[in-house]
Amino acid sequence: MVYIRSKSIKGIDYAYLVKSVWNSKKNSSRQKTIKYLGKASSITIEDIPEDYRNDPKIITFMTSYASKDVTKKQTLLLQLREEFFKILSNCDVSGAIKIYEKYTEFYNLIDFYDNLLKPVMYEIGQLWVEGKLDIATEHVCSNTAQSLIDVINEKNLNVHHHKAKILICTPNGELHNLGCKVIESFLISKGFNVFNISPSVPAESVISYIREIKPDTIFISIWLDENIKAGKRLVKKIRSLFSSTPILVGGIAITKEDKLNFDATILPNGSLREIETELQSIKS
Repeated sequence: MVYIRSKSIKGIDYAYLVKSVWNSKKNSSRQKTIKYLGKASSITIEDIPEDYRNDPKIITFMTSYASKDVTKKQTLLLQLREEFFKILSNCDVSGAIKIYEKYTEFYNLIDFYDNLLKPVMYEIGQLWVEGKLDIATEHVCSNTAQSLIDVINEKNLNVHHHKAKILICTPNGELHNLGCKVIESFLISKGFNVFNISPSVPAESVISYIREIKPDTIFISIWLDENIKAGKRLVKKIRSLFSSTPILVGGIAITKEDKLNFDATILPNGSLREIETELQSIKS
């Protein structure tokens, strides 16, 4: 019989996949740990070995814990987003680091980027578009966020590196590269060799660099609608010369409808979970 056992340490629940093993001599059973799963709040079905994913006890645990944790998580998110917004506006890098450390006590790096940093930066962008936030404050927020990402990357310098190479770029004219920085940070935390040449590199320079480093996968980030055509041309050029290299295209400007217009894998939601899934096929 297989099930998940949780253990609370300093108020944080950690989970273990365990199996009951019968001892016929002692006429009793004992627990055998199959896998340490990490923080219970961060477990996804992909963390469970395939042989056990459909076990009723596993499904029950995942469902019950998710429903129990959702209220706590949403309350924490709302509080931290409001606090994080103020910290970025005040160019408070040390405060941003404290928010990151506080959040990752309970959740992982993907959750921090997808559920905290990206939504707050999107809100800042919307306020600027609506004329409710001046351009100077928008730049301060972006620069503070990038400084935070640099600190996070330093913490992951000792991560074991894969042999796989990932190239991150934008179409020529695309000057927004915070999304690229987030992707770079996530990939570094996973041990990939990352080459981030964003923002706004001419197509011929991108092609030349691809020839030089021979990446295993290419990410193209597009944030503004006006750069979609340039993105399509870049993908077409890359595909004509490097037909077997996987190309992933994402960013705020990309929608599900773009799936038919790009000869590439489209990530309309731009979530790191989606990227993580796509990268599972890349050999280290």
